[in-house]
Amino acid sequence: MKNWERVRASIFVIAFLSADPSAYAQQALPRIDVGGRKKTVAHSSTPRATHAVNAAPAPAVPSLEPTPFVPQGQTLGGGPSGVVGYVAHGTSTATKTNTPILDIPQSITILTKQQLEDRGSFSIQQALTYVPGVTVTGGEGNKDAITIRGQNTSADFFRDGVRDDAEYYRDLYNIKAVEVLKGPSALIFGRGGGGGIVNRVTKKADGETIRDIQTSFGSFGRKRVTIDFGQAVSDTLAVRLNALYENSYGFRNFFQLERYGVNPTITWKPQQNTFITFSYEHFHDLRTNDRGVPSVGLGSYLDGFPIGLASSYPGYPAFTPNYTFFGDANPEAKKNNYSKADVNWVDLYFEHKTDFGLEIRNHTVYANYQKRYANTFPGENVLLFEGPPGGQMEIEGYLHNTPRRNLFNQTDLIYRWQMTPEIQHTFLVGAEVGNQKSASERNLSCFGTPDNNFAITCDGSAVAVDAPFLAPTIYYPMIYGDGRERRYTNLMLASGYVQDQIAITKHIDVIAGVRFDRFDLNFRGADFPLPPGADPAGQAAEQAEGEIVDTINQTIRNVTNKLSPRLGLVVKPNEDLSFYGAYSRSFLPASSDQFVVLTPSLAALAPQGFQNFEVGMKYQITPLLLLTAALYQLNRTNQPVTVNAFNAVAANTRTRGGEIGLVGFVTDQWQVSLGYGHQSGRVLSANAFPDPADPFLIFPGKVTPNVPRDTFSFWNKYDVSPFFGDRPGVLGLGAGVIYNAKFYPAIDNAVVVPGYARMDAAAFWKITDAISAQLNVENLLGARYFAAANNNNNIMPGAPRSAFVTLNAKF
Repeated sequence: MKNWERVRASIFVIAFLSADPSAYAQQALPRIDVGGRKKTVAHSSTPRATHAVNAAPAPAVPSLEPTPFVPQGQTLGGGPSGVVGYVAHGTSTATKTNTPILDIPQSITILTKQQLEDRGSFSIQQALTYVPGVTVTGGEGNKDAITIRGQNTSADFFRDGVRDDAEYYRDLYNIKAVEVLKGPSALIFGRGGGGGIVNRVTKKADGETIRDIQTSFGSFGRKRVTIDFGQAVSDTLAVRLNALYENSYGFRNFFQLERYGVNPTITWKPQQNTFITFSYEHFHDLRTNDRGVPSVGLGSYLDGFPIGLASSYPGYPAFTPNYTFFGDANPEAKKNNYSKADVNWVDLYFEHKTDFGLEIRNHTVYANYQKRYANTFPGENVLLFEGPPGGQMEIEGYLHNTPRRNLFNQTDLIYRWQMTPEIQHTFLVGAEVGNQKSASERNLSCFGTPDNNFAITCDGSAVAVDAPFLAPTIYYPMIYGDGRERRYTNLMLASGYVQDQIAITKHIDVIAGVRFDRFDLNFRGADFPLPPGADPAGQAAEQAEGEIVDTINQTIRNVTNKLSPRLGLVVKPNEDLSFYGAYSRSFLPASSDQFVVLTPSLAALAPQGFQNFEVGMKYQITPLLLLTAALYQLNRTNQPVTVNAFNAVAANTRTRGGEIGLVGFVTDQWQVSLGYGHQSGRVLSANAFPDPADPFLIFPGKVTPNVPRDTFSFWNKYDVSPFFGDRPGVLGLGAGVIYNAKFYPAIDNAVVVPGYARMDAAAFWKITDAISAQLNVENLLGARYFAAANNNNNIMPGAPRSAFVTLNAKF
C-alpha cells in the first residue's frame, strides 16, 4: 500500500491519473547493484507470496550454476547499470565510476535498449525526439546536429565515453543505450559540451548467449535487417557480432538511403578481475543530401529590409507540399545531392581490479572518418515585397570533403577508501591524450543555364541560379568545379583530471573535481577568391568579416590551457529521495566545434566559456519508477554567432530553464517515459559587425536559435495480455505524444518555425517464445509540421503518417 500511495502522489503532481488502484501492485524486482552505498534490492522472478510458508531447511548443496563471464553487478566497459525495462538505476558515464542515479548531481536521461526498440528508434535523431531540453536540428541534411539547453552542436557525441565528433549520421544497430548528460561535463569529457553531451553505449562481448535477427519494412520502401550474435566461447573468451544493412526511400522527392555496418567484438578474461576487449566497426552511410525548404516573409536584413520590422513580422517556412525538393535533380542528381560517410572505428579496452581494490582502466581508440557531401539547396528566403510567391528564388550548391582521423587514449585509476564507518571516498585520477587531423575542402557549384544554352561555366556567373518558387526542382547540368576552400588542422591535446566522491554520511554526498586541458591547434588555410565575373561586393564583405580570402597557406596556431572545475552536493533525506545543487564549467577554443574555421580575428578571441548552475531532485517512487526534476541557468560567453554568411564576432547568451521526467513501471503492466522542458534562451550582449553600415541585428533580448520555450513528450507501453487471457508479455500497445513550441531557426529572429504536436502508436505481439512482431506508426494523426531547421532557409518538413513492421527472431 505504501508504494501505491507514493505512485499516486507523484502521478498527481504531473496531472496524470489512473483508474484502477488494484492494478498498482509493485512489479517484482531484479537484484540490482549499482555501486556506491545504495541498497541492494532483492528479487524473485515470481510475485511475492501472500502468506509465509514454514518449511524445514534444505540441506546445503553445491551450486550447479556456471560462473558468469562478467561478475554480477559489474558492467563491462561502463554505461548504465541496474537496467530494468525503461529505467536504469546507475551509470558510470557521468563520473567514470559506477554511481547510483540518485547520487549524481546532474540531469541525465538514459534511453535503454528496450525503450529504443519499443519506439522503433534506429537513429540518434529518432532517439532524441523524446528527450526534454534537446532539439534535433537540420544538420544540413548530412549529419547529426542538436541543440541542448540552447547550445547548438554537431561535435558533442561520444561512444563509450570517447569522443566521436565527426559529422555524420549515426545508427543504433550496435547500441544498448543512449545517454544524454545535460550541462557542461568538461571534467569527464574535456572541451565543448557546453549544453551537454550524447553518449552511445555499445553492445559488448560480455559472455551473454544471444542469437537475434531483426528485420524492418514499411512506408517509403524501408528495408532493414540487423543481426546480433554473441556467446562465451570458453571461461576466458567471449565474442559478439552486430551487423546491419538498410536500403530505404523517404517521403521527400528523390530521397534514398543505403547504409550498412559490421561490428565484431572479442573479450579476453585472463583472470577473474581482468578484461581486455577489442572491437572494430566499419560503418557506411550513403543518402540523398536534402536541406529542406526556404522561408517566406516580408524581408531580411541582407536585403535592406528594416530588421526591427522583419522581427516584428517574421517569415515562416515555405507552404509548398512537404515532398517538394528545392535543388537540382537532373539525371546526375545522385552526384549533385549526396552525403557519404565511411567510418572505421578500432577500439581496445583494458580493465583490471587489484586485490586491494584499485581499478585500472585504459581505453584506446583510433577512428578514421571519410566524409564527403554535395548539395544544392535554397540559398535565400522568398520575399513577399518583391512579388508574388510564384516568383523566382535562388538555388546554389557546393561540394564539401571533410575527412578526419582521431586517436585517443584514456587512463583512469579508481580507488574506494572507507575512511571511517560513515565516510567513504571514491577517488578518480585520470589522463587523456589525443591527436585529431581534419580537412575541409570545398568547391562551389557551376551550373549550365538557359542563358548560355546549358553550357557549364565556372567563371563565377553561375555559382547560383534562379528557380520558380512554386516549381523549385531544376534539372540543369552542373559540376562542382569552383575550388574555394582548403583548410587543414592538426590538434594535439593532453588532459589530466582528479575527482573525489565523498559520502560524508548516509544523507550527504559531495563530488568535487577539476580537469586541466592543453589544447594545441595548428591551422593551415587557403581560401581562394571568386573567379572573374563574381560579385566583388560579396568578396569585399568576406574580407571585412575576417575570412581568409586570396591567401595561400596561411598558418595560425592557437594554444589554450584551461581548468574546468566541477562541484556538487547531494542531500538524501532517505534512501529513495535526493536533492542536489551543482556547478560546472567548460570551454571551447574560438575555432568552431569542428575546428576548421579559424581566422586571425577568431584566434585572438578568448575561448568560449560555459557556466552551469543547477539544482534538482530525484525520487525513487518505487524501485522501478524514477521521478526527476531540475532547474538550471547556463551562461555562455565569447560565443561566435553566425547569421547566414556573416559572423558577429562574439556574443554572450544565457539559457534558463527547468525539466521534469518520469520513467519506469507505474504498474506491472504499464511502462512510461515522460519528459517536460521549459527554457528561455536570450542574447545578453554582442559585438556589432565591423561595417557600421550593416544593421545591428544581434542585440540583447534576441532569442537564441532552436530553443522552443516548451517541449513535452510522453511514451507509454501497456501489457494488455491479461485482458485476452494470455500470459504476461504476449500482447502490448504503445502510444506517445511529442509537443514542441515554436522556435527561431536563426539569431536574427526573422523567421519562426511553428510549434507542433505529433502522436505515435505501436502494437506488440509475441508470437512464440522465439518470434515477435511489432508495428510502429509515427505521426498517427497525419499532422503537417516542420521537424527541424538549420537556418532561415533550410527548414525540414516532418514526415507524414508512416508505418513500419519489425520482426524479431531469437534462437
